[in-house]
Amino acid sequence: MKASCRKNTDVFKVRYFNSEHTCPVRDKILTKVQATVGFVSGVTVPKLVNHKRIHTPKDIIDDIREFYGVQISYQQAWRAKERALEMLRGKPSDGYTKLPRYLYMLNNVYPNSYIRMHKSVEDEFMYLFLALRPLMREFDYCRPVVVVDGAHLGGAYKGTFLSASTLDGAGCILPLAYGVVDTENDCSWKWFFEQFKNAFGEREKMCVVSDRNESIMKRVRIVFPTVPHYACIWHLWKNVCGNFKRSRNTISDLFYSMAKTYRKEDFDTLMAKVDKVDHRVKDYLEDAGYEKWSRVHSTVNRGRMMTSNIAECINGCLVEAHQLSILEFLEEVRILFGSWHCKNREIASYTKDTLGRKFEEILILYASKCSKMKVVPSSKFIFSIYEAGRRYIVCLERKQCTCGRFQLDEIPCAHAIAVLKDKNVTDMHPYCSDYYKPDTLAKTYEVPMVPMPDKEDWSVPSNVVDETVWPPRYKRLAGRPRKRRKKNADEKIIVKINCCGRCGQEGHNKRTCTFFPKEK
Repeated sequence: MKASCRKNTDVFKVRYFNSEHTCPVRDKILTKVQATVGFVSGVTVPKLVNHKRIHTPKDIIDDIREFYGVQISYQQAWRAKERALEMLRGKPSDGYTKLPRYLYMLNNVYPNSYIRMHKSVEDEFMYLFLALRPLMREFDYCRPVVVVDGAHLGGAYKGTFLSASTLDGAGCILPLAYGVVDTENDCSWKWFFEQFKNAFGEREKMCVVSDRNESIMKRVRIVFPTVPHYACIWHLWKNVCGNFKRSRNTISDLFYSMAKTYRKEDFDTLMAKVDKVDHRVKDYLEDAGYEKWSRVHSTVNRGRMMTSNIAECINGCLVEAHQLSILEFLEEVRILFGSWHCKNREIASYTKDTLGRKFEEILILYASKCSKMKVVPSSKFIFSIYEAGRRYIVCLERKQCTCGRFQLDEIPCAHAIAVLKDKNVTDMHPYCSDYYKPDTLAKTYEVPMVPMPDKEDWSVPSNVVDETVWPPRYKRLAGRPRKRRKKNADEKIIVKINCCGRCGQEGHNKRTCTFFPKEK
């Protein structure tokens, strides 16, 4: 039926009417139903509130078809998801615009924090450094070993997340400072280390641990000329695997034993074995510098920090947040560090008479090994301990043992515990480092990390609101953006070994297998 309204009246005139229908009404109506991008985005918003939840355009297509019986294209679903994300979080550039307000509120919530932002001449964002007061105070009660690393962000304007962390007296991860830079290069790392030095100063026997990034190594030498830089043994070993593939399986255990050994004599013995297997590996490790990766050759005590795993752990916990805008990403980092701080503070409150969890377990392990040792006193403080045909000398006054563990780990080794038990000493805490003691652990988390107020409750002066921060210049590349980071050659673990099809052992194939007798 077709009808039209008569001019200047409320009367309609039917001009065409067909009372005979040759197809069902269902086919005429339901096949023409469409779902607009605005409608689909409104339905999708609740499922994107949690940034850790993976909800792809394919999932959106399935939801609309299941609940509404409407088929939409992939392009519609993708546009709907982008619009839903904009409804939830705003445009990516809004994060940079609101950054001064966020930093102002951080200064109010955490007084005496060290927060710095660097912009270009055109007010474009370049670098950001944040050292919150509760985290700054904790560094005074921990061993001065700083682990640094960077992770690339995946938002609209990319960037790199930089972090510095250490371990507390219980062996838990303790973040110190973090920040975001537009590009990871020599200038950005130099600026980050300069701000770290201004915030934390330079402590005695301090060292920096990281992967073998050229920018980090060069800038540590410039900003901290007296602070040694040590390499992560895992990254160094991946370099060895890439350069000497044939020898990697044979030398793997030898390398890690050399890196963690406590005696130079044991180090030399292991290095001689490496030289017999492949002298090129020995030359490579020697060129890298023994003091860079070997515990026994370190110029300062790096404790048990032989890798940069704690920095990699921080990056791993923030993988899903890398896609957020800079403002939301920084808030996720603060929430993560606050949750760790609260948990470690609660654990420290339970620790009254024992060491931190990790080091108390080490003492228990060492105590179980000393029952078969023979103790022979030589003086009031010096003792000889015999174990499996070998003699070790322990000096309680200097807190030293010829095995090397007592002085490097700063905790009684099995030989020292044997001496203390022979003297009927039950309290071993005076012979442990002050970093591991309950009082130090309690002081570490004495200042709590209070939560931030809601955005609606922020009270910011007009001069902060008027401050201009533009996002860094970024040209989007053609094609689909990469979701997974492209790993460096030293990070790839490729182990492809041919095995026998009959016995499953390595080194031969089915044709040359001698494990099973050949059938006659």
